[in-house]
Amino acid sequence: MKIIKSFLILNLLTFSTICCSQRKDKVSIDKSLILTQDIAVPTGDFFKIETILPKGYVKDGTVDYTAYIQKAIDANNKVMMPDFPLMTSGIFAQSNSQIYFQKNSSLILKPTANVRYQIISLHGVENVKIYNPTLIGDRDKHLDSKGEWGFGIDIRGSRNIDIFNVNISDCWGDGIVLVKTMRNIRKGITKEKLLETEKINIIGGIINNIRRNGITIAGGKDVFIKNLLIANVNGTNPMAGIDIEPDDSSNDLENINIDNVKINNANVGIDLHLAQYGNQTMSKSVTISCSNISVENSNTGIYIAGYKTKPNIKEMKGYFKVDKFVTRNVTKPFEKREQFGLYPMIQMNNYKFNINNKIDNSKESLLKHVKDSSKFTY
Repeated sequence: MKIIKSFLILNLLTFSTICCSQRKDKVSIDKSLILTQDIAVPTGDFFKIETILPKGYVKDGTVDYTAYIQKAIDANNKVMMPDFPLMTSGIFAQSNSQIYFQKNSSLILKPTANVRYQIISLHGVENVKIYNPTLIGDRDKHLDSKGEWGFGIDIRGSRNIDIFNVNISDCWGDGIVLVKTMRNIRKGITKEKLLETEKINIIGGIINNIRRNGITIAGGKDVFIKNLLIANVNGTNPMAGIDIEPDDSSNDLENINIDNVKINNANVGIDLHLAQYGNQTMSKSVTISCSNISVENSNTGIYIAGYKTKPNIKEMKGYFKVDKFVTRNVTKPFEKREQFGLYPMIQMNNYKFNINNKIDNSKESLLKHVKDSSKFTY
């Protein structure tokens, strides 16, 4: 049985940023900052997608082979992408399946005018593993200027999902989205088939040159995000490395763990926005832990959004914890807005702000942009 090591190849030592309107400087990112998860994957029994491509198929990613890719995925629970790029309008993963990308494998989105797309969708599925996905959106070739919802990977009402060593770039919206909702769900997925979005592991790799957010967590339970570099997030608000922002109170934010994530050249490093999460009849719970987070060359390190006026909702339970947080060349390392009596507890520990090449971990620096210190510990 053939064994292939899981890997992510990035053929560059450094790259320059595509600057957003807020950020005018350019930075270079060392290849050594990109971490990958080394996993031995037995691929001898994986179905090779190129075996069903049409005669005379091209290997340069200029012809849309979506129908062939999807046919292979629907008929086989283990598939291997060919060792060359393929164009697609978007594919759907199936339950109890594995998708393996080789060294030169990639999915290139066919340019579209659609305001919404997903290069890989996981809608109402469970028990899926994706290795080394290289996904390239249509940011520079998009056929219209509307919308902000073109995603690299869309995880919607799915559980037991493992994704290793992502390389996602140039999406019209977000690199990865996690949510539980029937909105924009794959045709044929009924409300009864929608699962809890839970037990999601995203480990290793890079998300680069995304218009809206590197990762949006709109809902999830038992989520583990680790060893990621998120860079060059610019184009449409909030432009966050990671945006934690439920659409409504039907979602959950329980046991969300974010560890060892580096964010470079974004508007916001981590954005916590719970304005739509509260509920009038029950106290929603939040349990989010962030550790070993660094934010560079950005406007805000961590932004805690608030309410303009106090809404008629129950006080939220739980916490948003941040431990070992470092910023460099960040205008506002920490910013907290108004009306926080309804929010869960905010905890900041072991923070270091590099200001004018000097490390500052003072309480005064932390509280400089805090408008409401209720439910806030440090």
